[in-house]
Amino acid sequence: MTRRLIEGEDFLFQILRAHYKTEEKNTALASAVLESCYFIDPAVVATTQCLPIVRSRRVKEGEKKNSLVNGDFVSDNFPPDYIFRAAMADERHSGSTWLCHIYSKDGESGSSFFYTNLANLCLMPAFLAKFADTNGFIVDLLKRCSYELYGFNPYARDFGKTVSELKDKIQIARRRDEPIGQYLNRMKEKRFLQAKAAGFLFDVEGNINEVSSWVQEMKGRMACGGASVRRAS
Repeated sequence: MTRRLIEGEDFLFQILRAHYKTEEKNTALASAVLESCYFIDPAVVATTQCLPIVRSRRVKEGEKKNSLVNGDFVSDNFPPDYIFRAAMADERHSGSTWLCHIYSKDGESGSSFFYTNLANLCLMPAFLAKFADTNGFIVDLLKRCSYELYGFNPYARDFGKTVSELKDKIQIARRRDEPIGQYLNRMKEKRFLQAKAAGFLFDVEGNINEVSSWVQEMKGRMACGGASVRRAS
């Protein structure tokens, strides 16, 4: 008896191709991602200067979760999720959405520069989220979206002129009225306070902490990579 391959991806693409009236798989997938993936408002990210919020990275095998390792607060997805929620007025439905790191395939989640950087985060439906890691076309699309919205370009890549065509298609989460630095200064969640103590982008007034050695180190990392800060209009 011939063994059948039971999988769900073909069925998903059948639905997407029918919905978007195209036979091209990546075109249908990109349309679905652009319609359902949410990014933080560029005005919020501009106040962070495309820098990470706290000194944190993803926990590695053998490390104790929610502890300090070589100065970094190491955890699961709590820090980026907490930061993302703080940056928007909308509410996340955890069961049906995944928080995705745009730059992650080359070990960036192990770097505090990328891990809680709002320019490196987006919220996707759970049934599409795996493509943010496994589909090169979608990985590239998300990087182009981040560049279009924020000017985030950590590896000084030439994105060409096609990026601007994305501008009106990208979904933006609604921002809070209160600046994110001030909002986070009021938060008392235990794990966040641990991460904040390791290194925090903002001072007590909610402005960029220019005297922090960690913040200056992160600024140097961004400058070396070629990232820029695109101001909201």
